[in-house]
Amino acid sequence: MPQTTLPIRNLGASGVITDLNPYNLPITGFTKGVNVRFDEGKVSRSPVFRSVKDSLGFDPRGAFGNIPSTGFDTVIMVSDVFGIYEYAAGTLTNVSGSITGTTDPRPFTLITLADVNYINRPDRVPVYRAPLGTNFADLPNWPSNHRTNALRPFGDFLLALGTTEGVNTFPNRVRFSNLVDANAVPDSWDETDLTKSAGFNDLVQMQTPIVDGLELGTNFVIYSSSEAILMEFVGGTFIFNFRKLFGDEGIINQNCVVEVDGKHFVFGNNEIYVTDGTSRQSISDERVRQFVYSGMNKKNADRFFVQHNEELSEIYFCYQSGDSLVNFPDTARCNRAAVFNYRNNSWSFMDLPNVSAGATANVNTVSTYANATGTYALIGGSYYDQEDSFNRHTLMVGNQDTDNGIASSKLWALDLADEGSVAFNIDSTATKEPSLERVGIDLDEIKQPLDGYKVITRMLPQISTQNTQNTTVSFEFGASDIPNQNPNYTASASFDISTDYKIDSRAAGRYLSYKMTVSAGDYKDFQFSGFDLDVTTTGKV
Repeated sequence: MPQTTLPIRNLGASGVITDLNPYNLPITGFTKGVNVRFDEGKVSRSPVFRSVKDSLGFDPRGAFGNIPSTGFDTVIMVSDVFGIYEYAAGTLTNVSGSITGTTDPRPFTLITLADVNYINRPDRVPVYRAPLGTNFADLPNWPSNHRTNALRPFGDFLLALGTTEGVNTFPNRVRFSNLVDANAVPDSWDETDLTKSAGFNDLVQMQTPIVDGLELGTNFVIYSSSEAILMEFVGGTFIFNFRKLFGDEGIINQNCVVEVDGKHFVFGNNEIYVTDGTSRQSISDERVRQFVYSGMNKKNADRFFVQHNEELSEIYFCYQSGDSLVNFPDTARCNRAAVFNYRNNSWSFMDLPNVSAGATANVNTVSTYANATGTYALIGGSYYDQEDSFNRHTLMVGNQDTDNGIASSKLWALDLADEGSVAFNIDSTATKEPSLERVGIDLDEIKQPLDGYKVITRMLPQISTQNTQNTTVSFEFGASDIPNQNPNYTASASFDISTDYKIDSRAAGRYLSYKMTVSAGDYKDFQFSGFDLDVTTTGKV
């Protein structure tokens, strides 16, 4: 048969689909993809990790972006032993005050309401800091023998979700404070004071203990491990109304839900899903669910979290994994993010360097020749970015992991390599190389028979980069004769984006495959949008 040219475009359309048989994927789908992202019709590099603050000197477990009335945001971090620290403009300050604590495996909830910051963990009284305060202190007006699993804001109320009150445990109790004034903490949690709006409700219909909750528009959703309850403000005598939302899925851990565009994106116990407060829909089933849940260490689910990257329209579902693609094995915290781009409905994956928590803040990214410590090539942003560095960025904190080269606990900013705006140096240890793979291409798009023996003769990639210092990527071509057989790959071929237009190949078989990789230490952004594939079918073999 004569040579056939197969034009493939819009490679950003389908993302990574791990759970279907490769030969059933759309031609633009990928069977593997790590440290890449899919958007605007192309495949690009995922964000790099830039070092905002090295050697924190403690093991961070929680993080929160604090937004003051003026100036740059700060980042509040809390350690396993309840030490509280604040990062501002390059300086890390201990703001624990007289707060003390011990090591506890359970996660923190860090929130703000009425310009007051709150930190809670179920082993002690919640702590707070007023807008003009420096250090944190125990929350006043809170019953001293009460503990709560999670502390969350809802309208003008502060909610305690799941409580222990003295010797009694109420795993499905929702306790709400009196109405909160601006710049103030709740003045009462006493349900017997009829002059106040404080009270509680026991959700006896819930079959499993409350894990967490989050505002959803004008309502609030309460999640257990297996169900969800909608909480509505109705005013009057009852103040709140509670009704069951669904009973066949919940949340895997605290801090595992975010609100985006009037919907909750939830890291569930069995699937990742979205709910609008009326119904829910899986966004992982028949796409990445099996890969995510078969690889995760669910015993350590108390370390999982979800982080929204508004800049890139992505949500990171962060967990501890032992999957075959992990580049940071056997970490104590999160080493994998399943990344969902909600703008184009695609999945990808990213390596995490032993990460504990995420936050959003506009940390001061102004860099000068005097204070810059990295090379021009590795520091993000432009001269214009230095004039306006108030854009908020996704931040992550992580712990020391010497086995994987992470020498100290750190605060990182996630940023694009060449097209970013954060003027900090790339952390070469924390940032792993991108890789893409597609196997099982059967060419039914051009009506080729399954028993036909196909030969890839050349590829003409449509790929670009703004980086002028390193313009090469590598391709490998492979094939197999059996649908579920691992392909045999040819030797890697280097492709120079600035000078080359094609790659020659002789890979042959019934099912074709290809890989694209970028070398370790090469941090360029690239845009891979499509290619032409020249294929010859030689007959039945």
